[in-house]
Amino acid sequence: MDMVQSNQLEIRHISPEVRKLIKMYADVNNCTQSEMLERMILEWDSQQSQSERPPGDEDE
Repeated sequence: MDMVQSNQLEIRHISPEVRKLIKMYADVNNCTQSEMLERMILEWDSQQSQSERPPGDEDE
């Protein structure tokens, strides 16, 4: 199962206000709500992994 399919199962756990925002972002970005949620999760994961790296490791 890919991320889009698994996120469709989980989107029902998101508050109605946040779902409304995801829908608005999806409309603006011309994609589905699941695709928008996937993009948000990937961006979140990317930011989290960057913040967990100790300083100075960029040159290694």
